[in-house]
Amino acid sequence: MKLRLILLPTASLAAMLALWELAVFALEIPAYLLPAPSRVWSAAVDIAAVLPRHIMATLVTVLSGFALSAAISIPLGVGLSINKTVSEALYPLLVFANAVPVIAVAPIIVVMFGTGLESRLVITLMVCFFPIMVATATGILDTPREYLDLGKSTGASFATELLTIRMPHAAPFIFSGLKIGISLSVIGAVVGEFITSQQGLGSLIVSATTNFDLAQAIASVVALALMSVVLYQIVQQVQKFWLPWSIKSESMT
Repeated sequence: MKLRLILLPTASLAAMLALWELAVFALEIPAYLLPAPSRVWSAAVDIAAVLPRHIMATLVTVLSGFALSAAISIPLGVGLSINKTVSEALYPLLVFANAVPVIAVAPIIVVMFGTGLESRLVITLMVCFFPIMVATATGILDTPREYLDLGKSTGASFATELLTIRMPHAAPFIFSGLKIGISLSVIGAVVGEFITSQQGLGSLIVSATTNFDLAQAIASVVALALMSVVLYQIVQQVQKFWLPWSIKSESMT
């Protein structure tokens, strides 16, 4: 079964690449419009020497922004779920802030925070904080009433109830938010690099498209996608280590 799960996507990918290569050759599509996969591979080989430096620059922004987002979003989600006044006061504003396209406010952020790492961190934070916050609040509010009643029957304080009943129940929800957040943080980092950075995969894409080198741009996009998948799997493995039962329940649904 596991071999099948590997072979089928691999075969689909190989077929797609073959059709892509054949279409470019048969239709004589110019490389500046759609490069063939073989040309993309050649471009990846050409930039292999500088690619690790750009990957590391993007990775620093992604991980820093994600960590900052988690440090803010999880406590905020807890506060929204346990205090109705806080929820009524802040939640509509947070929904409004999340509705604003980040790409539209990115130039404003650059003016406010400069062209350094700070701007990219703020942009990354804006992109990924909302799903983590909502997942945290949802998990805490989803705690079964019988669990809470059992805690009250033992004389548990509110802090004890939060730490030993609500938060453990919310942990799978929080990890779901973190998995979404880590993927979105890659998007946020790239948006920031499009505008502010001379390093990182985002800046590499901008440089390539400016020179009509779509093969290099696509190679950089593939590197970004692989980074996102790897980071997602790392969060997944952390969840599997701490909460193995939650991974099993997700696979069953």
